[in-house]
Amino acid sequence: MLTIRKQLSAITMATSLIASPVITIAAENAWHCDGATNIDDDEIRARAPNRAMMRVLQEYRDRWDAQHMRAQCEAFAKGQPYEIACLNDRRNWDEIEAMVPEEFWELPRSAVRPIYLALQEEDSGASAALAYCRDVGAIE
Repeated sequence: MLTIRKQLSAITMATSLIASPVITIAAENAWHCDGATNIDDDEIRARAPNRAMMRVLQEYRDRWDAQHMRAQCEAFAKGQPYEIACLNDRRNWDEIEAMVPEEFWELPRSAVRPIYLALQEEDSGASAALAYCRDVGAIE
């Protein structure tokens, strides 16, 4: 049986743990999602007029993801609210769609193909965002 002093000590310790914010370091794969992966596919299909534009949207989604990841890690580094978690159902699709140059939407599918192939060759910024997140300690 615990003495009153030990009980009070345990209660004090528990209270201090609850009251103090705990910083948890997420793993790099914390941005990825388990389970339902078709959430994005449904959103992309709803916005894109053809398969080529679907691929363009996927590429711009990757760029948006990289910008979002970096912004969350910058908030972490500044001690501001941040969230490092699965991005499904949390992306701002209006922003992603707005990243696509307006003239792309008017092009026939055959003219869009070289565009998305070029986009695939470009750096989305994800590696740099993850490196920054590791550097500031937001992820392992």
